[in-house]
Amino acid sequence: MSDQHAEIEHIEKTIELVETGIEKESKTGASPNINSWIKILKDRRGFAPILHDLEKLKDAMADKDSKKICSLLEKLGNATVEAADKAENTKDTASIKKLGKGLLKISKLAEKLTTEKAE
Repeated sequence: MSDQHAEIEHIEKTIELVETGIEKESKTGASPNINSWIKILKDRRGFAPILHDLEKLKDAMADKDSKKICSLLEKLGNATVEAADKAENTKDTASIKKLGKGLLKISKLAEKLTTEKAE
């Protein structure tokens, strides 16, 4: 399987995960999915801030720090949408943008759930 095909499958899997919610992933541990993204992006130019935030997200999820998780998901969502706008391969742009919007959506949902639990 080509690297590009594997990356597209990984994008689709992550989109599905984001669209169905992260609760299942939180129970099983998000590290494998996050580690896969780190592996895919580590050798690409311009992704250092996203890689840094993915590491922080992994730590926040391990610590169950919901406020930090929400903040990082929003930050990663915005960075992903921005990366999609800059993508050279227009074939991948729609999927990457969909992933970014999904991350933004789940960050807002997670923030709402966190706020409701705190009250």
